[in-house]
Amino acid sequence: MSMLTSALTKENHNQHIRAGRPWASAAIAAALCAAMSIPASAADFPTTVTGTRPLAYYRLDAANGKSEVGATTYTSMGGVTSAQPGVSNSPYAQFNGRDGFIVTTQAGGVGTTASMMAWVNLASLPSTERHFFYVAGESQSGNDLDMQFENDNVLRFYTASGGNLAYAPPAATLVNQWHMIVVTMDAASQSRAIYWDGKSVATDKGGGRAGKTGIFSIGASTVFGGRFFNGGIDEVALWNRALSAAEVASIYAAAPATGTTSGVSMTSAAPGANGGSGGITTTAQVEVGDEKGPVKLRREEEIAIMFLSGIQQIESDCQDHLKQACTMAQVMSGVTAPDRARTGHLKFDPKMDPNYTYTINANGLAYEAHATAKKPGLIGFYWMSRSFPTVLATYNRNGTAQVIDTEIGNRSISGDSFQAQ
Repeated sequence: MSMLTSALTKENHNQHIRAGRPWASAAIAAALCAAMSIPASAADFPTTVTGTRPLAYYRLDAANGKSEVGATTYTSMGGVTSAQPGVSNSPYAQFNGRDGFIVTTQAGGVGTTASMMAWVNLASLPSTERHFFYVAGESQSGNDLDMQFENDNVLRFYTASGGNLAYAPPAATLVNQWHMIVVTMDAASQSRAIYWDGKSVATDKGGGRAGKTGIFSIGASTVFGGRFFNGGIDEVALWNRALSAAEVASIYAAAPATGTTSGVSMTSAAPGANGGSGGITTTAQVEVGDEKGPVKLRREEEIAIMFLSGIQQIESDCQDHLKQACTMAQVMSGVTAPDRARTGHLKFDPKMDPNYTYTINANGLAYEAHATAKKPGLIGFYWMSRSFPTVLATYNRNGTAQVIDTEIGNRSISGDSFQAQ
């Protein structure tokens, strides 16, 4: 079987990356919303939030940006990429669960009362990853203002040292679904509350201490290490007052498609999407063919092609600059080569895909990558390269592909890439 020369030449590869920038500006997102005739509620949500007079409101629709109110800003650090659509049909922040977080210039500003809001979409459970998933807050030793999921998958709200208010959402509803969290504190009345999807689910008289001074961060604590969130976070806000139950309900009702449904499933945004995509969003158009002509793919199979093509692009960087193939860990994180070139990394964690298992075997310059179907009826795919830039791609309708299976002669992906720089 002949080796297949990749259709993605180095020149086209670079053009593809430029065309698929991971972060879209607010102006571009607004234009897309207008063109797609998104319901008015998408615009009403931020208006509703700003109408409640937050101290800071971060929509997270770009890698770095500023609060919708006030003068504070935010900056993405480590493994934070973009995906869409988010809660308001604009981009949101996707955290890799290993080193990604967002830091803001908001510090303190909270007296005896406070509220925080964040929309979350977990890519996995803390019990599986064996570490806390920090959502947002102002961490401070002895005077916390933190909300986080802990290793038992319970959401906890800390307002001082030690004690916390807790809520245990059904674990089956956590992964790959959007949920709105709001927490409130009133140190004077000693009242605390957790709201889940607009409804009060936990209250106590644990109170907390007044006068928070910590830095407001998202996706990881700036004080307590290792609590990296794995999944998506969107529409984060901080108030220096305790929101009422009516205000929380009003905010939740303003979110598109959430007024009557608790939890919003996050699936592929592409037209004709078929089946769950595990929180992986793309509008890319994928086409493949063999010697007999075009191969009809389900959307789940197109996602697998997207992952393997992203791996191919990153491995090409590794072969070219590192003079060796990269492991899955390196493909996920990116690597700085001796010539100071930085390889790309995957935009999404392959473990998010509920339909396929992805593996990479690297040896010297050579690598092979498998997308093995988890469900009956899905095609299996195999990518193999002995040296840059040649790649052999095959598929097997039984779900597991090897080098001897049907060769993919043509591949075309337009509109997006699973590689991020």
